[in-house]
Amino acid sequence: MRQLIMGFTVALMTVGTGLSPNLAVAADPQQQTEALLNDVSKAAWIAEGKGPHVVYVFFDANCPYCHKLFLNTRNRVKQGKLQLRWIPTTTLTTTSRGKAAAMLGAKDPLKAFYQNENSYGNGGGVEEDLASADVEKKLTINDDLLARTPSGYVPAMLFRADNGEATLIVGSAPQDKLDKILDHVK
Repeated sequence: MRQLIMGFTVALMTVGTGLSPNLAVAADPQQQTEALLNDVSKAAWIAEGKGPHVVYVFFDANCPYCHKLFLNTRNRVKQGKLQLRWIPTTTLTTTSRGKAAAMLGAKDPLKAFYQNENSYGNGGGVEEDLASADVEKKLTINDDLLARTPSGYVPAMLFRADNGEATLIVGSAPQDKLDKILDHVK
């Protein structure tokens, strides 16, 4: 399993637009991932599902790969096998911050998240909003946590594997590989 995850992660980290200027790469990626998993409680997330297996997902409202990951996790969430904690970030486009602010600032963040995902392919998503000071602080924390990943790319899934290791998967895996990865979430 570790070989599958590491090989997939390395392959995906070669795709993207560039590294975050604030990226600090630790000498030991496993220690870096462990520290990130320990600090993810500082993030503002949108909880989806009530399953016993928890995965944190850094995403951008405008990211097609994040949307694909959303679609590929529907069965597990609906079956009560998985809880996803979606962490909005603001890295891809000029509308990312406003959309993330709209989701985190909504009366019902999960409803706003679903609005974004369910209208994603129709040129929509959630309508942008201005961030309050509180939401702005949350978005900064989320972006800073994402910058601590080796690539700074979304989607990035962070979880504790069934072998006890902190695990970071960057990118959207094909359904068959995603299922194998999610089978090992503690």
